[in-house]
Amino acid sequence: MPMFLHFLSFMLHQQLGSQRLERQPEPNALTDAEENIVQYDRVMTTKLVIVYAAGLTIVHRCRPEGQKHHAIDLACGPGHYTLCLGRYLGYEEITGIDLSSGMVDIANRNSQQQGMADRVRFKVADVTRLENIGNATVDLASFTGAAHHMPDLQTVQRVLNEMDRITKPEGFVMAMDLARLRTAELTERYVNILGADYRQRGLPDFFQDFRNTMYAAWTVEELHQAIPKDSRRYWCHIVPRGLPSLQVLLGLPVGRKKIFLRSGFPWSDDQNPVAPEMRQEWNLMRWSLLWGSRRLIAPKN
Repeated sequence: MPMFLHFLSFMLHQQLGSQRLERQPEPNALTDAEENIVQYDRVMTTKLVIVYAAGLTIVHRCRPEGQKHHAIDLACGPGHYTLCLGRYLGYEEITGIDLSSGMVDIANRNSQQQGMADRVRFKVADVTRLENIGNATVDLASFTGAAHHMPDLQTVQRVLNEMDRITKPEGFVMAMDLARLRTAELTERYVNILGADYRQRGLPDFFQDFRNTMYAAWTVEELHQAIPKDSRRYWCHIVPRGLPSLQVLLGLPVGRKKIFLRSGFPWSDDQNPVAPEMRQEWNLMRWSLLWGSRRLIAPKN
């Protein structure tokens, strides 16, 4: 069955009733086992690159022109998305932070191999404790695919508050993660169809991590509660229409309501990070997300 027909079926069943699937935290919030790290280091060859491309496109369209100095990427794993911030978006100084020393070791190796060690550095740190980073010092703070690792919404909100604090008033914040679906039955169908790519590529641990993520993810309404309450920024919550399997929180530059400043992509056709055989799903993802619902939350002050 073509992928768009699968998505139509998912959308229909997602809309048929109320949320019944309760959150199930991951067995291990820290992905630190050697085999997990090895398999996660291969994500750029899998369909997860579609999600990365969506995040990069949103940053490109939202970012003020010329704002390319300093970016920080929280819970960076083996650093592939972090490195993409330099390769495709041109950030001059990028810091990747992860709690797993094994992930950071791989990330530093990847940075060296890709010739980017002069401007991309990785370090072991707790993303919930950023006291060593000064106020208003970065142009972009990103938190991609990791909110579901947090034990509760209060912790997610603490991370978002810290991201808000360390970002310059003219900079912006982006958090992107999966969203929990309505039922276990729908979740299993979704995982088995979209996760087939991981099994076919010999990544069984990564496939299981994907399943665990879909059960540990926050629903749209849950993540909405974690938006910082005392921020000076307008915040926008973007959710695909019909099938909210991905969600994005944007903390816009202070005083700005407009979400996107430009269209297009931060790469030419021959530099697209998404392989040709994945382009149909990439098109489904980008259209459903960029034309999804947008809830704008005004600052209190």
